[in-house]
Order: sequence, then structure tokens, then C-alpha cells
Amino acid sequence: MKSLLPSQPHHLPETLRHYVGVMSKRRRLKTPPPYSPANLSTTPLPPPTPTTQPKEESYPSTVSRSRIRRSLTPSLISGDWRPLDVPRSELSLPLTLPTGQTFRWRRTGHSQFTGVVGPHLLSLRHADEDPLGRVSFFLHDSSSSVSAAAPSALSDYLNIHISLADLWRGFAAADPRFADLSSRFDGGARVLRQDPAECVLQFLCSSNNNIARIEKMVGVLSSFGDYLGTVGGFHFHEFPTLERLSTVSEQQLREAGFGYRYIFLQGSLFDYRLESFCSDNDSYL
Repeated sequence: MKSLLPSQPHHLPETLRHYVGVMSKRRRLKTPPPYSPANLSTTPLPPPTPTTQPKEESYPSTVSRSRIRRSLTPSLISGDWRPLDVPRSELSLPLTLPTGQTFRWRRTGHSQFTGVVGPHLLSLRHADEDPLGRVSFFLHDSSSSVSAAAPSALSDYLNIHISLADLWRGFAAADPRFADLSSRFDGGARVLRQDPAECVLQFLCSSNNNIARIEKMVGVLSSFGDYLGTVGGFHFHEFPTLERLSTVSEQQLREAGFGYRYIFLQGSLFDYRLESFCSDNDSYL
């Protein structure tokens, strides 16, 4: 049976003629010679360059290495946990600490968070064996002066003297919608009573931002304060004074990713009214 196509390429239409020409060139391409040891160079290859191990991410700090304490994680196992006698319905750590109200607490264990209140490095946890999920705390600095002041500072920070149950009953009585919604939840989301200056500066970091990035930026600001210890791989510092933060350069903060927020931070740090407001309204806040 004869082919339906003409035998000569010049009798083909223009498009088919181009295709046949391309295929003919491909058939004429030489294939590479087969692999053989003789083709290999006898020059030895240089040894591989060792890869540089990544450095651990760290924030700038004014504390010398000699003052840095060892990791405090092992002490959580054998240390003295003290009860706050606050049930989960009055204080839920997962609903209060990592939800964008503050950015200085880190999850360091099951139902456990570690953070700083004033000069105190503390860990909080719910008792799993307790049906009410009561909260207990661990103070990482056992010196007598710090230990005596820590419980009252923590209670003030957590607003323990305010009963959420009483508030919810009042809200439910005034708002049927709240009464319906509150019956589906166990409660425990509590408003914290933070240091005013610390709270304002955290708010400035939150502009057009997300929680993870705000935590990183607040961590940079905190690192200029006194180092308190390391728990679960996280480094904790006392929040620096406004005077100390005012010495931080624009380059340091811009390199840390603050961007345009540096302008607002700088304006607040050099504004004497912020320090005056925080000191005059501490009892109100």
C-alpha cells in the first residue's frame, strides 16, 4: 500500500516540511560516547568544603557571658511547685497567656508556660491530676528577697482578686446573648494587669503584625534587660527600663525587623509623658 504522503519533502505543505527538516537534523545528531573509565580524568577531586554550622539565634543583650546562668529546666522536675488555689474556670493558661494579650510567655511543657513578672522568672501549670485544674507556680530564683515578693506580684499580675464567675453572672443577667454563649464555655480567659510601660511598648510592636512576629520583636526589646535564666531553650530577661531602651540605636532595631515601628517606639521612649503616665496611673491600671 502506497503512502498517502509525498516521498519528497519539497512536495509537503510548508508546516510539514519544517517539521520533517527538524526531525532529520535530530537524527543526524551524534550521541555521546559510552561511559568508560578511560574517559575519566586522573586528576583527584579536591576535598569537600566543610559546611558551617548555623549559629543559635540570639538577641542582643547587655549581660556578659560570665553572668549567664545555666539552664533552669532540670529544676522544674525536682523543684517546689506552689499552689495558687485558682481553678481552670477562673484562670485558663492557654486562653490567657498565648492569645495576643501579652507576648512574653512561652510554652515549656504540657499545660505549662514560663514568663517574667517584674524581676521574677516563673513557670505556671495546671495540675492534670486535679479535676478542677488548679494552677500552681514555680519560682526559678529561690533567693529569699525575690521569693518573698513573687506570690503577691504574680497574684496582682493575674488579677486573682477579681472573680470571673461573678463577672460572668453579671454579664449574663444583663445580656441574654452572653448568657447563651457563656453556658457553652468553661471560662478562664482573664485580663492581665501588666506593667503599663511594657504593655504600651508591646502594643506599638503589634501594629500590622501577627502574634509570632510580635513575640520576636518584644523578645528583642526584652533582651536589653537583665538576664534571668533559660527554661526549655528560651532565654528570659527582665523588661528593661525606658531609660535603658532609649539608648538602643535605630540600626539595632531596624536590623531586628522593626521597620517603620521604630519611629513610634523612638517617639514614645523619648517622650517624658509616657514615663509620667505609667508612674502616675499605675494604681489605676
